[in-house]
Amino acid sequence: MAKNKITRIEQEIAIVKEKITEYQNKLKELELKKTEIENLQIVQTVRALKLTPQELSKLLSKGGIPGIKTVSFNKPEKEETADEK
Repeated sequence: MAKNKITRIEQEIAIVKEKITEYQNKLKELELKKTEIENLQIVQTVRALKLTPQELSKLLSKGGIPGIKTVSFNKPEKEETADEK
């Protein structure tokens, strides 16, 4: 009786592990697609500006493109712990 329960649980574990792997692969695939689309949007935006590479570099060095919202990618500062005080 107990052996049957263990066997069923082991089978269920195997099924769940398989699903987890399947979803992890799907997640990676979706993240790649998202990145590709974001990159395409960036390229299209830059091409629409019709700037030379030198002009684009100069524009970006000034802090961004007018009319386009910029996003900060700065990492948040590390919080102090009780040991560091």
